[in-house]
Amino acid sequence: MNHAQREDAAETAELVADVLARIQFELEDIARRIDRNQAAIARSTWDVGAADAAYVQAMQDADLSAQRIAGVADFLRAIGDAAHPQWRIDTSAATGALKLTELARSIGQTGSSVQAKDEAAAGEVDLF
Repeated sequence: MNHAQREDAAETAELVADVLARIQFELEDIARRIDRNQAAIARSTWDVGAADAAYVQAMQDADLSAQRIAGVADFLRAIGDAAHPQWRIDTSAATGALKLTELARSIGQTGSSVQAKDEAAAGEVDLF
Protein backbone atom coordinates (compact mmCIF):
# COMPACT_ATOMS: atom_id res chain seq x y z
CA MET A 1 0.00 0.00 0.00
CA ASN A 2 1.51 3.33 -1.01
CA HIS A 3 1.32 6.55 0.97
CA ALA A 4 -1.77 7.88 -0.89
CA GLN A 5 -3.63 4.61 -0.36
CA ARG A 6 -2.79 4.68 3.36
CA GLU A 7 -4.12 8.25 3.61
CA ASP A 8 -7.35 7.26 1.82
CA ALA A 9 -7.77 4.27 4.14
CA ALA A 10 -7.12 6.47 7.18
CA GLU A 11 -9.83 8.89 6.04
CA THR A 12 -12.41 6.13 5.58
CA ALA A 13 -11.47 4.11 8.65
CA GLU A 14 -14.25 3.52 11.17
CA LEU A 15 -14.20 2.48 14.78
CA VAL A 16 -14.00 -1.32 14.99
CA ALA A 17 -16.62 -1.29 17.75
CA ASP A 18 -19.07 0.50 15.43
CA VAL A 19 -18.48 -2.01 12.62
CA LEU A 20 -18.97 -4.94 15.00
CA ALA A 21 -22.15 -3.35 16.38
CA ARG A 22 -23.65 -3.13 12.88
CA ILE A 23 -22.81 -6.76 12.17
CA GLN A 24 -24.16 -7.82 15.56
CA PHE A 25 -27.44 -6.01 14.91
CA GLU A 26 -27.77 -7.65 11.48
CA LEU A 27 -27.14 -11.11 12.94
CA GLU A 28 -29.73 -10.54 15.66
CA ASP A 29 -32.21 -9.52 12.95
CA ILE A 30 -31.44 -12.68 10.96
CA ALA A 31 -31.95 -14.85 14.06
CA ARG A 32 -35.31 -13.15 14.75
CA ARG A 33 -36.38 -13.72 11.12
CA ILE A 34 -35.49 -17.40 11.33
CA ASP A 35 -37.48 -17.76 14.56
CA ARG A 36 -40.47 -15.89 13.14
CA ASN A 37 -40.42 -17.87 9.88
CA GLN A 38 -39.98 -21.17 11.66
CA ALA A 39 -43.00 -20.42 13.84
CA ALA A 40 -45.12 -19.49 10.80
CA ILE A 41 -44.08 -22.62 8.95
CA ALA A 42 -44.75 -24.80 11.99
CA ARG A 43 -48.23 -23.32 12.48
CA SER A 44 -49.08 -24.17 8.88
CA THR A 45 -47.44 -27.57 8.61
CA TRP A 46 -46.96 -29.17 12.02
CA ASP A 47 -50.10 -31.30 11.91
CA VAL A 48 -48.92 -33.00 8.72
CA GLY A 49 -45.16 -32.87 9.22
CA ALA A 50 -44.75 -33.84 12.88
CA ALA A 51 -44.77 -37.53 12.03
CA ASP A 52 -41.91 -37.07 9.55
CA ALA A 53 -38.51 -37.35 11.24
CA ALA A 54 -36.83 -35.30 8.49
CA TYR A 55 -39.39 -32.49 8.98
CA VAL A 56 -38.83 -32.46 12.74
CA GLN A 57 -35.04 -32.45 12.18
CA ALA A 58 -35.35 -29.53 9.75
CA MET A 59 -37.40 -27.57 12.27
CA GLN A 60 -34.84 -28.31 15.00
CA ASP A 61 -32.01 -27.28 12.65
CA ALA A 62 -33.76 -23.96 11.97
CA ASP A 63 -34.09 -23.38 15.72
CA LEU A 64 -30.43 -24.26 16.29
CA SER A 65 -29.37 -21.97 13.43
CA ALA A 66 -31.21 -19.05 15.02
CA GLN A 67 -29.57 -19.80 18.37
CA ARG A 68 -26.10 -20.06 16.81
CA ILE A 69 -26.51 -16.81 14.89
CA ALA A 70 -27.69 -15.06 18.06
CA GLY A 71 -24.65 -16.52 19.85
CA VAL A 72 -22.28 -15.12 17.22
CA ALA A 73 -24.00 -11.74 17.62
CA ASP A 74 -23.39 -11.89 21.39
CA PHE A 75 -19.76 -12.85 20.74
CA LEU A 76 -19.29 -9.84 18.44
CA ARG A 77 -20.93 -7.57 21.03
CA ALA A 78 -18.43 -8.77 23.63
CA ILE A 79 -15.50 -8.20 21.26
CA GLY A 80 -16.81 -4.72 20.46
CA ASP A 81 -17.14 -3.96 24.15
CA ALA A 82 -13.54 -5.12 24.73
CA ALA A 83 -12.08 -3.35 21.69
CA HIS A 84 -9.74 -0.47 22.27
CA PRO A 85 -11.76 2.72 21.69
CA GLN A 86 -9.24 3.99 19.13
CA TRP A 87 -9.08 0.84 16.95
CA ARG A 88 -10.19 1.70 13.44
CA ILE A 89 -10.62 -0.23 10.21
CA ASP A 90 -11.33 0.62 6.58
CA THR A 91 -14.29 -1.52 5.52
CA SER A 92 -14.65 -0.15 1.99
CA ALA A 93 -13.30 -3.31 0.30
CA ALA A 94 -15.49 -5.52 2.49
CA THR A 95 -18.51 -3.36 1.71
CA GLY A 96 -17.78 -3.70 -2.00
CA ALA A 97 -17.72 -7.50 -1.65
CA LEU A 98 -21.31 -7.63 -0.34
CA LYS A 99 -23.72 -8.86 -3.01
CA LEU A 100 -27.02 -7.77 -1.45
CA THR A 101 -27.72 -4.04 -1.54
CA GLU A 102 -29.70 -4.02 1.70
CA LEU A 103 -26.92 -5.92 3.50
CA ALA A 104 -24.34 -3.46 2.17
CA ARG A 105 -26.47 -0.63 3.52
CA SER A 106 -26.97 -2.23 6.94
CA ILE A 107 -23.44 -3.45 7.71
CA GLY A 108 -21.30 -1.74 5.08
CA GLN A 109 -19.09 1.25 5.48
CA THR A 110 -20.86 4.16 7.14
CA GLY A 111 -21.30 7.13 4.88
CA SER A 112 -20.54 5.23 1.69
CA SER A 113 -23.05 5.53 -1.08
CA VAL A 114 -24.18 2.03 -1.86
CA GLN A 115 -25.16 1.55 -5.46
CA ALA A 116 -27.90 -0.93 -6.30
CA LYS A 117 -26.30 -4.31 -6.88
CA ASP A 118 -27.16 -7.05 -9.32
CA GLU A 119 -29.21 -9.03 -6.81
CA ALA A 120 -29.41 -11.95 -9.25
CA ALA A 121 -25.65 -12.42 -8.80
CA ALA A 122 -26.31 -13.28 -5.16
CA GLY A 123 -28.39 -16.28 -6.11
CA GLU A 124 -31.97 -17.11 -6.79
CA VAL A 125 -34.68 -17.24 -4.17
CA ASP A 126 -35.97 -20.79 -4.01
CA LEU A 127 -39.74 -21.06 -3.76
CA PHE A 128 -40.92 -24.49 -2.79
